[in-house]
Amino acid sequence: MKNMKAKSSELRLYLTFLVCTAVVTLALIPINIFGIPKLKVGQRSSVNVKSPYSLKVEDTVATQEKREEAVKSVKPVLKIDRSAVDQIMLEINEDALKRENVKTGFIFELLKRYYSVGVIPDSISGISKRVTLVDTLSGTSTERDISSFYTLSRLRKKLRTELTALLGRERGARVFSAISSHLRTNVFYDREETRKLRERAISSVKPIFYEVRKGEIVVRKGEKVTRKQAEILKAIRGFEEKERKPEKYISILLLTAATFLIVYKLIKLVSPTASSKENTAVFSFTVITIDILLIKLLSYLAGLMLESMNIPLTPDLVYIPIFTSTILASMFITKKVATVHTIPISVIPSLMMPKPELFIVPILLGTVFSCFDSRKYRSRNVIYKSAFLAGTGIASIQLIMIFGMYGLRLSPELLLVPLSFIGALISGIVVNGLLPGLGSIFNFTTDIVYMELINLNHPLLRKLILKAPGTYNHSVMVSTLAEAAAEAIGANSLLAKAGGLYHDIGKLKNPQAFVENQSGVNIHEKLTPERSASILRSHIEYGEELAKRYKLPKPIVDIIRQHHGTKVMEYFFNKALESGEKVEERTFRYPGPKPQFKEAGIVMLADTVEAAVRSMRNRKVNIPDFIHRLIMKDVEDGQLNQSGLSLKEIATIEKVFDKILTGTYHERIEYPESVKEGD
Repeated sequence: MKNMKAKSSELRLYLTFLVCTAVVTLALIPINIFGIPKLKVGQRSSVNVKSPYSLKVEDTVATQEKREEAVKSVKPVLKIDRSAVDQIMLEINEDALKRENVKTGFIFELLKRYYSVGVIPDSISGISKRVTLVDTLSGTSTERDISSFYTLSRLRKKLRTELTALLGRERGARVFSAISSHLRTNVFYDREETRKLRERAISSVKPIFYEVRKGEIVVRKGEKVTRKQAEILKAIRGFEEKERKPEKYISILLLTAATFLIVYKLIKLVSPTASSKENTAVFSFTVITIDILLIKLLSYLAGLMLESMNIPLTPDLVYIPIFTSTILASMFITKKVATVHTIPISVIPSLMMPKPELFIVPILLGTVFSCFDSRKYRSRNVIYKSAFLAGTGIASIQLIMIFGMYGLRLSPELLLVPLSFIGALISGIVVNGLLPGLGSIFNFTTDIVYMELINLNHPLLRKLILKAPGTYNHSVMVSTLAEAAAEAIGANSLLAKAGGLYHDIGKLKNPQAFVENQSGVNIHEKLTPERSASILRSHIEYGEELAKRYKLPKPIVDIIRQHHGTKVMEYFFNKALESGEKVEERTFRYPGPKPQFKEAGIVMLADTVEAAVRSMRNRKVNIPDFIHRLIMKDVEDGQLNQSGLSLKEIATIEKVFDKILTGTYHERIEYPESVKEGD
């Protein structure tokens, strides 16, 4: 049976872990439910289209225009071959020149003068007015106007005219005829080098962007879509496709799972007792998930509100910190566990912020104030005080960081400070709202509930004072002893007090069967010891039944079941032994179990000691010694072995009982007869 229960508990923990991890992952993924419509240029939009992201969009047209300008600024590259004249001279027929009595040196100098300027083809496509001329021999480059070069046809014309003028009409014509067929261009258009320069110019042009902020309206309803707006819509759709990549989902899922796993391990490390309870981890995962969902929801609503108020603020900065899980863990579990909760509620939501450091550090440090608040949660006002302390801590750390980053000047990040106080107020309200439900679901009880239970107007206590006044008085005294002892050893004094008040409510079934309610007639004188033991044992079962009927917290029910442990009802057991018949000890033992926690053990000791001291007939007995013997008897019987009480704590409890009971049941002075008559 225990094995089945353990497996069920483990399965519930795994399921909670998976569900919470999935829910938090979905909360972290920016999902645009309605999608971005595909609108063409000139088309009217039927809705207001807002950008779900902050991103930069390239202005492709402006970027292209700038690139075209850069290309135009690149001058075509021409290369000049200075050795062309030498090649031409080698090809000219020297005999023809000799016949005309013309020296080759004269022709060489004449051609060199033209070719030094540069000769280009009659038509060069893609050449602008200005060019860059590169000397192939020296490697130097100069800028030239294209008109400064000789074209091949212009060279022939100029050369013919000059030869005619120098050598005469017929002679010049014959010399020109001898060399004209060998003329060629010596300036060439270097397409490859020009292409490289143009590509280099294009690559040097940085794209032109316009920035789009999250929540910004890209296209208004009824508005015609411009080229720029169409580009933004296209960019947003492309960004959405990148955001929806499985790799990103998986990374967020793994990060969230790792954070929850770290929380689980840290809880086991800082509080082994708390982690041993099956509900602790499930509760932690649940309330942490609630916090993250609240942060996401409330931050989104705050962003919408600021947008409606036309406050120009980046929505990424609008985050309301919620830390209900730290307060709830401090109330329901331990303050050590509560400090562990500060890690996920500060780290995980920061993934949604552009400046996570302004969220992680303040929340991580500020929420500690709500965990280590030394006051007990005995009223709902304390919850708001704890939340306010945390909010103040968060805001203070944020101010320090903001001023450190931006100096003493106004910045949009300062909005985080009032939002922290708003988050503190909301956290207090949410904690108060969730207390009853979470307490019922996870079987947790707060000091506030115990404060309500110790009100003497509770229906069960009113019944007890009317039907079993002796038991009521005994219970009040037990609760007083238990409260003082629990306070002395650092246990939950409210739980001990409430347990003391309700531990004997089962005696309402048959009040006259218990000596404190009897008035001269003892019904047990006519009953067998076995029957009497059965009646005494029944007050445990009926008390548990009553407690569940009136929906008392589980710890109170446990105290009712455990306050007698498995002790023997010695009076009836000894009476049965006197009969001489065979007697089984288990018939005269309480059903148990033994006390399983400190407060239950304290109530057991208080019940034992108070009843025994109250029934003492000889008031001259040394009460401290009497109490010590009673307590040690329970210790030696092993009744406190499972309660968690140490011998040092038991010794402290004994001292508290001594002080209270000695003062209550001390030996009184025998007054003279005359004084008695006057009373």
